[in-house]
Amino acid sequence: MPSDDTIYAYAVGRTRALEKRLLEKSQIERMIEASSAEDVIKVLSESDYANALADLTDIYDFEKVLQSELQKSLELIKSISPKPELIALMALRYDVHNLKVIFKAKYLGIKSDLIVPAGTIAAPRLQSAVDEEDFRDLPDRLRKACEMITEGFPVSRDPQLIDINLDQALFEQLLHDAKRLNNAYMEGLFSRQVDLINLKTLVRVKRMGLDREFLKKALISGGFLAHDRLTVFIDEPLESLITGLSMSQYSELAAEGIRDWIDKGTASRLEKLADDYITGYLKKGKWSPFGVEPLIGYLWAKEIEIKNIRLLMVGKINKLPSEAIRERIRDVYI
Repeated sequence: MPSDDTIYAYAVGRTRALEKRLLEKSQIERMIEASSAEDVIKVLSESDYANALADLTDIYDFEKVLQSELQKSLELIKSISPKPELIALMALRYDVHNLKVIFKAKYLGIKSDLIVPAGTIAAPRLQSAVDEEDFRDLPDRLRKACEMITEGFPVSRDPQLIDINLDQALFEQLLHDAKRLNNAYMEGLFSRQVDLINLKTLVRVKRMGLDREFLKKALISGGFLAHDRLTVFIDEPLESLITGLSMSQYSELAAEGIRDWIDKGTASRLEKLADDYITGYLKKGKWSPFGVEPLIGYLWAKEIEIKNIRLLMVGKINKLPSEAIRERIRDVYI
């Protein structure tokens, strides 16, 4: 029987070939300097996106192309992985995204076309689950979160109940499954994502003038930063958070991202730096000859690539200066 180290040999080889088709920095730069969204599409048409863009008739329909490409990437990596259940973890958050959209449409009347087809459960099945209040097909922690929303929202009418419950359940499920599948690499990924989400939540809560009790409810469990370490900053100036994290693995990110938020009142820089931090973490496993690391890294790279294209298209459609777009572009994986 092959060992766990060698069963990934074929999948890693295929992934190496896929990496060569990712957009390079020079192509991203050409799109940043493009004069219009149409010119961004022209650059993309010289890349691996050519076939997907061939039938694009309206520049505003670009999102459909991006969502289709994301779904194809997830399905391909899952199909070549000897442990597809690990790859499925990367798609679970799209189920959560779709559940948020469906719940908000049901309870708040917020109609949206932002359903993402890349989840593990088809959107019509999620719609039926919410409509019928039958969540038995969902992973255990998501099922419980949906039941809490169904029971609690008609009483509280608080839309934050939807986001908080589902976000917490998502990472509880991801960390539980990564541990169950004995994958420390993915545990490390999800714990770092929890920390970064919690940091952004802390800053938002402070800027909104909300209290410690709200922050406690909003923080997600499973990160490296203890909740007590974060809640202490709710009554302190934001600058103190920079000092408080100066000896942590997030020191540089906090110093630059939080300072930019203080100065400009926007989270865009911190959001970018958080994505770049995860890219840096995943790059450490990029050259592993065996194991799931290159596969997960590629999927993240594809997600970041799609996010960059979206930023470029929205920026060009809204006629933002090239420098303003450049500031938001994430680092590439290759």
